[in-house]
Amino acid sequence: MRSTWDAAAASDRVDEFVGDPATARAELEGLFGRLGADPRSGVCLEVGCGPGRMTGVLAERFDRVVALDVSEAMLERARSTVTAPNVDFRLVAGDRLETVEDAVADTLVCYLVLQHLPERRVVRRYLAEFARVLSPEGSAFVQLPVMQDGMRPRLWRLARRVAVPVSGIYRRGVTDRAAYRGTRLTEAELQAGLAAAGLRSAARDESPESPYRYAREVFLRLERVA
Repeated sequence: MRSTWDAAAASDRVDEFVGDPATARAELEGLFGRLGADPRSGVCLEVGCGPGRMTGVLAERFDRVVALDVSEAMLERARSTVTAPNVDFRLVAGDRLETVEDAVADTLVCYLVLQHLPERRVVRRYLAEFARVLSPEGSAFVQLPVMQDGMRPRLWRLARRVAVPVSGIYRRGVTDRAAYRGTRLTEAELQAGLAAAGLRSAARDESPESPYRYAREVFLRLERVA
């Protein structure tokens, strides 16, 4: 994953890969609003900060922001963009949040990130890590694609699982790589992952027009199971 996002950070098309900075505030406020929340103060953990597109906006809301990314090159971009003194940028391995202490986050934000993880087991590992780093009263605000029901979406996912690694051998663009194309969970896999992680959904919403083929765009406010 790291090499893919280092390449994205080095590109002059980085905004195409991570999203437009101009819409970051509206997207973040929309994420919180659609899930019936307006979190402020305390410690916010941003999972997948990229070049800091949303980090500065989060720094205005929270006392402290811990911004994580798998790419050191992305973090370098973020540090040059975001100068707020209450932000702590940290590198993570990609399948866990090993540089973050247990139960430290009052709020966790993971937006446009899980869709890029290359394997379902890594998505489930992230859910478990969210539960580990959340404080007992904390909330995680998460966006991800969830597969539609039916045989055709399952066959598409199977074919895609085979085709993406092969095409990545011959086509080396950022968007051709497995760590960009990512994977999709079914609803049953999502619910099983949440249960195994010890998380429950306190609020849920879906976009009426999903940008993902054969998948719904799902927004969750997650809490630890007491």
